[in-house]
Formats: sequence, C-alpha cells, structure tokens
Amino acid sequence: MKKSEKISFALLGLLAVGLMVVALRYDLALDHMLFSPQNPFAIIMEAFCFWPLYLPFALLGIVWANLYPGDVRRILGDLFVVLTFGALLFLSLPNLAKRGLTNGYSSPLGILLTFVLTLAAIKLAGRWQKATLLRMEFLAKFGILFCILNNVIIHLMKGLWTRMRYDDMAKLGDFSSFTPWVRFGEVAGNTSFPSGHTAAACGILVLLLLPRLFAKLRGKELLLLVICYGYIALSGFSRLVIGRHYLSDTVAAATIITLLFLALTALPIFRKKLEETNRKADAIE
Repeated sequence: MKKSEKISFALLGLLAVGLMVVALRYDLALDHMLFSPQNPFAIIMEAFCFWPLYLPFALLGIVWANLYPGDVRRILGDLFVVLTFGALLFLSLPNLAKRGLTNGYSSPLGILLTFVLTLAAIKLAGRWQKATLLRMEFLAKFGILFCILNNVIIHLMKGLWTRMRYDDMAKLGDFSSFTPWVRFGEVAGNTSFPSGHTAAACGILVLLLLPRLFAKLRGKELLLLVICYGYIALSGFSRLVIGRHYLSDTVAAATIITLLFLALTALPIFRKKLEETNRKADAIE
C-alpha cells in the first residue's frame, strides 16, 4: 500500500471516530431532521446499494464461462451469473414496488432482465484477454471471501446490539426505545446496529485492488478511494433518509468492513496469491 493510501485510511479513521462521537449526541436528532421515507433517491439506494457485495459471484461466473470453455466450470459459471443477477433483481425490484416508487413488480420483467444482464456480462467478458480473465478471477474470489466474512461479522454484531430502528419507532410515534450506540442488548429482536446495507455497499472496496492487478491503473489509487467512499457515504446517507438507520449504524458498518478489507489484504497468503496471479498473467501477455 502506498504512503498516500495509508494517510488516506488514517484520515478516514479519524473522521469515523469523530462521527461516532457526534452520533452519541445527535443520532436521533439527525434522523428526525432527515427522515423522508418516500424520498426516491433513498428508495433506489435501498433497492440497489447492496449489489457491490454480491457482484463478485457474477464476476467469477463470467470469468469461468470464458476462461474454461471445455470445463465443468463453464457450466458453473453460467449458473453463477444467472443465479446472482436473478437473486439481486428478485430482491431489488419488489422493494421499489413495496416502497411505492413503481406500480408493481412483474416476475417476467425480472426474468427478462436477468437473462439480458447475464448475456451482456458474458459477452463483455468474452472480449477480455486470458491474462485479464486470470486477474479478474483473483478479484472475484477475493470478493466472495470478503462477502462471506462481511455477512458473518455484521449479523453477529446485529444479534449483540439489538438496537431498534428509527422507522419502527416512528410508526409507533414513540421514541422512548431509542438507545445510543454504546449500549447494546436492550431491545431484543431489533437489528439497526450496524447497518447491513452500508456494510454491503462496502463491497465496492474490491475496486481498490485493481491497481495491484493492472499496471495501467497504478497511480489511480486515490481516485478509486474517492469513488469507493463516495458511494459508501451516499449509501449510508440514504439509510438515514429512509429511516432504517442512524449515523452511528452507518459509520460503524463502514469502519468495521474497512478494517476487514485492510486485514484481508495484509495477510501473507493474500500477497502470495496476488503475486502468483500477476506472474501467471504477465507470462501470458
């Protein structure tokens, strides 16, 4: 990791600490101010912002479909792509209808979009050279591991904190069940802290690995960092607007998953596999 990246992550860490301190006092007040459950931006982000965490499954599929044409992995690849896009659309499109942004959800539309995305993705990857496919395979496998660990950590923490969501209290017209983020285990069955959608949005952090895989992207590390955390910030902000989370829920999720990303990329086995991938890809080019 470059010195500039280390400084950037250190500054992000300081910002996170500051926001968590601010949240101790203003968590509830911020949600009172921002709450707008019919906001189109917030509804769209709720429906789609979690996609980055699961797209590595589709990426692995399109890589296998093109890298191993005469192998069982070709069949598995096609299956991965269809199931990934199908599952994501099945979750996203009905949510738009549930929130009233669309008139309804059409299963045929979801099926059509699944196959359109599948064919487009596989055809696009068909233009990639073998070296690129090898590098993207590494990226996909890392992203899948990142996804699994992300879900395990966030759901374990949700079970510990059991913090009540803002919109649930808003429906009751009673905010007496609100608890600051430093208290946990007080409102059983609730899952506000930390924010799962914000944690899933952190799946976009796999883009930060691109400069380590592709020489032409070296020097773009800070740009990618801005893009990634801009997306994460917008996703977290949308969760406040729609009333499903507080500031501390979103900042905690982003911080925890950033630490997970940094920990995984610091492992010796990660560096070894990265070097092996680049060496194999360089030998082909």
